[in-house]
Amino acid sequence: MKKSILILVITVLLLSACGGGGSETSSGGGGSVDADGNVTLDFWYALGGDSGKAIEDLVNQFNESHPNIKVVGTYQGNYTTAMAKVYSAITGNTLPNVAQLGAAPLLGSSGAVLPVKDFLATDSSFDLEKIHPAFLQYNTAAGELWSLPFNNSVPILLYNKDLFVAAGLDPEDPPEDIDELLEYAKALTVKDSNGVVTQYGLNTKDDTHWYLSTLFLENGAQIVSEDESEMLYNSPEAVAMLQTWSDWVNVDQVMPRNQHAEAQSDFLAGKLGMLMGSTSGVSGIQKDAAFRVGSAMFPMVNGVRKVPVGGGSLVIFKNDNELIRNASWEFVKFLISEQSSIYLTSQTGYIPIYKDALDWPEIESIIEDNPLRLAAINSLPYAVAIPVFSALGNSDLALQNAIEKVELGSADPQTALDEAKTSVDHAIKTQFSTPSP
Repeated sequence: MKKSILILVITVLLLSACGGGGSETSSGGGGSVDADGNVTLDFWYALGGDSGKAIEDLVNQFNESHPNIKVVGTYQGNYTTAMAKVYSAITGNTLPNVAQLGAAPLLGSSGAVLPVKDFLATDSSFDLEKIHPAFLQYNTAAGELWSLPFNNSVPILLYNKDLFVAAGLDPEDPPEDIDELLEYAKALTVKDSNGVVTQYGLNTKDDTHWYLSTLFLENGAQIVSEDESEMLYNSPEAVAMLQTWSDWVNVDQVMPRNQHAEAQSDFLAGKLGMLMGSTSGVSGIQKDAAFRVGSAMFPMVNGVRKVPVGGGSLVIFKNDNELIRNASWEFVKFLISEQSSIYLTSQTGYIPIYKDALDWPEIESIIEDNPLRLAAINSLPYAVAIPVFSALGNSDLALQNAIEKVELGSADPQTALDEAKTSVDHAIKTQFSTPSP
């Protein structure tokens, strides 16, 4: 168990007292049922700020429309903190009934969550086919659907329209592919009379592995083998993309060396032309920026656009009380319903999870009211899922280390990715084979 906890904490590092009322608490999980059959559910969530407020609103909407069920929602910190609390609750038998988490499907190996098929077997009203397949793949581990999509994001490109104008670029015509991205980044990079860069054209936020993985996928590289036994991102297709990244820093000098943690603050300060970030951050950046912000879908490679899914999911924990299990399912269905998906999209930077969402008048209205949301929502058809495998967290960290090495000049791209592969392959082979202390 201790080893499983460590693995999950490593994984969610790379992604960013429960209450209840009633007279009888069910053993085997949280929640309660009173003498009249009214259910109280414990719900843990891992989003703060405006996104957390949207979750609170949805909880209130559910409670108002379900008089026999009361959900008590509790913010548990970011994904890393929330997952650590979940594993502590597993060992202490103090789990909630439902949780919103990053890396949620990996909880399937803990034995603490119920697979989605247990609910689908008795509920024909719920149609998984309506949900974009990438979001279902994102919630699958070892061939089993353990969680359901809720707040999902994809990488996009944000840019400073005012700096575009100053550089002689059309602020309504952002780069479509990485060749144009470099062209624009060169135009946006400014040096002083001593040759020191005072404004960079491009940077990414500090979840660098996500953006590099996007480039891998668009260039035809694979992340992990089909049987999830070894990493495949030291291929020529992957090395070419890390070489491109290295050139942005070391040859073209349009991206600062190893300054991804400062990228968003530099962007908001007007010192950075373009920022690779998450759709989830669009609302906050728009609110804080003193300039006109533009957004574009993530640039293509060789005419191919693929954007890997990120964000959080919903899990239902085991409970020996059927009323609590059924109420938990009703709550989860409500949170991922079309209306809730529309509401979450309207209040945050997350994208809708349904295949036909682009045709919904409510989504069209959201875009009409705020065109900055267009790039995020238009990315939906290009969403793909990186397989959720046991060493995903190790892999993300290894890719971040590889990026740092090539940016600092301590390794060439091939060597850096060879080392990343070796490290993660070793983790895959050893992390579940070593007996827990």
